Amino acid sequence: MIMPLVSVVIPTYNHARYITQAVESALKQTYQNVEILVVDDGSTDNTAEVIKPYLTQVHYIYKENGGTSSALNYGIEQAAGKYVCWLSADDMFEPEKTAKQVLLLESDPSLGFCYTSFMIIDALGNITHLIRSFYTANTHDMVLRLMDACFINGSTVMMRKSALEKTGGFDETLPTAHDYDMWFRLLRNGPCGFIDEQLLKYRWHGENMSLYGVNCDARVKAKAKELFPEWLGEDRL
Repeated sequence: MIMPLVSVVIPTYNHARYITQAVESALKQTYQNVEILVVDDGSTDNTAEVIKPYLTQVHYIYKENGGTSSALNYGIEQAAGKYVCWLSADDMFEPEKTAKQVLLLESDPSLGFCYTSFMIIDALGNITHLIRSFYTANTHDMVLRLMDACFINGSTVMMRKSALEKTGGFDETLPTAHDYDMWFRLLRNGPCGFIDEQLLKYRWHGENMSLYGVNCDARVKAKAKELFPEWLGEDRL
């Protein structure tokens, strides 16, 4: 199999205590053709210092603080890969994640993205829960279930760069739920795939971004109704 380049974008803001673990997990992928872009979104801690030992292996990019969606867009713009992964600075990939997702996306060019199940770990890295994410190959049913709640963990996702270019970047006007919004927009342009394995360690430490800011779910759902009037119009809900 041809080994297309995969870009792993790691947005970070004041996560110096976790960022090296995220970077190490990306470096330890069994899939060899990977570039890693660490986008420092204006950190005021010692992130720049702890990243220094990795500068020969990763692209370190500093920008003024603009939020996670801004950092993701900045990294994706500079990503050279056929596929793009998002890895939160406090999460970790399992070694086989990239290889398995590339195999799936290469096997079905219709898929705009794919995602996996995941593990929840605590601040110390101990596994506390195993999460089996919902999935159906029926896009209509995926959209309806997403209207209930976002069940796709952003760091489990691998996106086709061409699908992102068609869809547009993450919505920087959403302080939170920019990932939730993106899944609807990608599904508007095509189906997604799924690997029913826990290939991500998602760290829950009480400081996760989803705990803060404005609850944007209502805005995302309103946008989804405009994207899918044939399924989500008021007369169909």
